[in-house]
Amino acid sequence: MSDDIRKPHIDFEVWLADLTYTGQDTQSLGADTFPLGIGCIATYAETQLDFSSPIRLFRYPEKLNQALCQSGIPKVLGFSNYVWNSELSLAIARRIKEIKPETIVVMGGPNYPLEEDKQHDYLVEHPEIDFYVVHEGEVTFTQLIKSLNENNRDIELLKGQLPSIHSINKKGEFLASPIYAPRIKRLDEVPSPYLTGKFDEFFDGKLWPLLQTKRGCPFTCTFCTEGLDYYAKISRFPVEFIQQEIEYIGKKMAKLREEGGRSDLYIADSNFGMFKEDIETATALSNSQKEYGWPDFINTSTGKNRKERVLKVAKIVNGQMGLSGSVQSLDLEVLENIQRKNISPEQLMELAKEAKNVDANSYCEIILGLPGETKDSHFKTLQSAVDAGFNKIVPYQLMILKGSELGSKKTVKEFGLKYQSRVLPRAFGTYEILGQKIKVADIEEVCVESKDLSYEDYLECRTMHLIITIFHNDVIFATVLKALKDYGMSVFRWLELISESIFKEENEIKRVFLDFQAHTGGELWKDRKELKTFIQQPGTIERYTNGEIGFNLLYTFKAEALTLHLDELAKVVKIATLNLLYESKLDQMPHTIDFFNTAVLWDVSRATNIIKDTHIPVTSEFPYDIPKFLNTFESENISDYFLEFPMEVRLKLSEVQRDYVKRNLAIFGDDSRGIGRLMSTAHTSKLLRHASTAS
Repeated sequence: MSDDIRKPHIDFEVWLADLTYTGQDTQSLGADTFPLGIGCIATYAETQLDFSSPIRLFRYPEKLNQALCQSGIPKVLGFSNYVWNSELSLAIARRIKEIKPETIVVMGGPNYPLEEDKQHDYLVEHPEIDFYVVHEGEVTFTQLIKSLNENNRDIELLKGQLPSIHSINKKGEFLASPIYAPRIKRLDEVPSPYLTGKFDEFFDGKLWPLLQTKRGCPFTCTFCTEGLDYYAKISRFPVEFIQQEIEYIGKKMAKLREEGGRSDLYIADSNFGMFKEDIETATALSNSQKEYGWPDFINTSTGKNRKERVLKVAKIVNGQMGLSGSVQSLDLEVLENIQRKNISPEQLMELAKEAKNVDANSYCEIILGLPGETKDSHFKTLQSAVDAGFNKIVPYQLMILKGSELGSKKTVKEFGLKYQSRVLPRAFGTYEILGQKIKVADIEEVCVESKDLSYEDYLECRTMHLIITIFHNDVIFATVLKALKDYGMSVFRWLELISESIFKEENEIKRVFLDFQAHTGGELWKDRKELKTFIQQPGTIERYTNGEIGFNLLYTFKAEALTLHLDELAKVVKIATLNLLYESKLDQMPHTIDFFNTAVLWDVSRATNIIKDTHIPVTSEFPYDIPKFLNTFESENISDYFLEFPMEVRLKLSEVQRDYVKRNLAIFGDDSRGIGRLMSTAHTSKLLRHASTAS
């Protein structure tokens, strides 16, 4: 007897949707990775059950609507539930229920409360959900489909009977089995949605492949949905499995790259590079880079321990992987409050010093608003990260995630966390679903105050975040920064002086910062319900989609400053640098002021026209030998670099650089929002112009 005969036969249609927003005026998507979660659920279910029709997968709302109109509404429709697509999924589920109430709607994902009373309230508030799948979905969803088939799809018979599934009965009572389905230990039981061809339709040049080599996280951070005991043990896909996926994806992406599509990769592991198997994965990626030119950028969260192995992995992939020092805070009390006890902050900080040895971009993630954090402790963490030498400081605001311990009533009360609501960037749009226009936006809760951090302190910290993002990150002013460090001056003090100089005089940079501050307060709402009402008002979604409101503030204002006001930035840098030289009593040294001004000119010249007008040549004269200075490990005497005759230098972009920018602008859009997204993902130093002596 064949396997197919032994499998239970399913004669009703099952669809799965992991939706992303596409309704903006630019071509930039909201969540732009392949829908790996539902892909794995589908392939696993299809190995266990015999479906008359393969499970259909959807990423774009427009394609889901087209299928609903052409093929009709399926008997079972599952939706993912993340903070960035929850309202979108719920709105479409409600519309489907209006048309066909007997449709069984299943939802799963981490955007779901941990406490039972909140779970009850959530399901009562959303009667469009028939079943909620908790934690990993493959086994649970498959068992649900099997049970629905055996019970003639009578949902009331199944409520409260199946492990890891929550529901509400007709009396409004919360029903959940006390048993949780076990996690899958051998992940090769889940067929690859890539190798089975399930994902072929998503190779469209807009989405980037999402790869997962391991599940689980050994760390217990309370702000993260993977900090729960359920996810503490690591399970792995076999190395051969991952190697085959990389080969398959590489061939597909090579063709898309030739057609102008994207050429990057997202690895979903929580600690990539920390385990010995990651070296073999990195080797496979390196081979793909050589053979297919993919990936040219790898986004992932690198390991929080085992620094040497993480660095080795970064070197194998030719520095195309960002090295993350996810310290979040360096205050010992804060670290204890968020249960980061088995992570070495020292190793994370040392990553910055050694990343340049493997030509990798290093970035340090820091969260504002953690329990016990003050303005002073946050600034000290920022200063330590800057002094450590990270290429980029990535400051986040504390999101209160439903599925994290930090979102519990106990934690919120204990630390006096106060949060406000805002619309997520790129998470809004208008969609036609079954003949009806739906206006929708997804909302997050952000901590803006606590018993240790006032709202005014929060705003001051956010202003410093923008200063760091513009003036420190991505080594835009690398020459100035190197000179500051070589002569023992504090980079963080330089940033503070930049802040002072910005607000002393009327200029375009001050206007940029005042605009940023206005948007920082203006995007927040104290009442989530009022925000939801505002979203439905005529013209509101259009304000979001045309970029008037609702964009990523840090990266958009950085893009505006660098592309429109680079000369003004240079003036601010010169003033702050001169003030720091005065403070440090170095202004009287021969050549010092002239050299630093030349360093600013060099950095600005390299950053000129790197996004737009890239064909326009940039040529400047330099009275100091800046290339020689940059190639000196630690300079001692500035006068050594003085030139008897100024050197004329032409700064150029390579064809590879121009092609990279062109492809990414086609994906993200060429306005400030799109450029901001490009800068948020790229190793910006590799976008800067290269010098050659003018003939």
